[in-house]
Amino acid sequence: MNAPAIKEPDSFLYFAYGANILPYRMRMYNLSPEFVSIARIENYRLDFIKYSKYWGGPTATLVPTANAHAWGIIWRMKISDRDSLDGLKEVEVKKYYVKIVEVLTPYMGYFRCRTYIQKVNPLPRGDKDTIPVEQWPSWSYQRIMLLGAIVNELPEYYISFLRKLKHNDDEGCVRTDCLLVRYSREPPCECRVPGRIPRLPLKLDLKTRNVRVQAQTR
Repeated sequence: MNAPAIKEPDSFLYFAYGANILPYRMRMYNLSPEFVSIARIENYRLDFIKYSKYWGGPTATLVPTANAHAWGIIWRMKISDRDSLDGLKEVEVKKYYVKIVEVLTPYMGYFRCRTYIQKVNPLPRGDKDTIPVEQWPSWSYQRIMLLGAIVNELPEYYISFLRKLKHNDDEGCVRTDCLLVRYSREPPCECRVPGRIPRLPLKLDLKTRNVRVQAQTR
């Protein structure tokens, strides 16, 4: 069965399965996603690898795995957003590469979409194998994915799966974003910090210092 595509001028279909399933995250980068459908990709499993300083842990990827599947969202994107999306996924530095995949929707059959998969794959493991600590996503990444799954009404069993994901407790970007939002809305604090001794900024007179150095070397 051939996978159909929703063809519109200057647009493409993007299958998101990680943090980009949350609409707010797409819009914060000035992208213009239009929801098409939830979907799942067959014979791939969701996994995490490649540490990200921004997230405080590894980021999501798809790993070829027989009889496994992962859920995500199909977004219709403008062609003008493609370079920005490639930049967000760090395609140029070869962290992710672009792959055209077929995904199954609940009511509209298969669709051919653009997605991003990391260049490095985690080692194979069985269903009952222990997940290495370095492959635990940060708390912030896990919460963003979980929120996106709830907002877009992914299947309950998959939401439960995301909720039970082991994470490394790092709040990462969520704490940073909250502080940025707070300080962009509230006036700066001018209160005196207890225990801090106010002082004038130090001034360095290079001419005087050079004279002293020359006197000492004579």
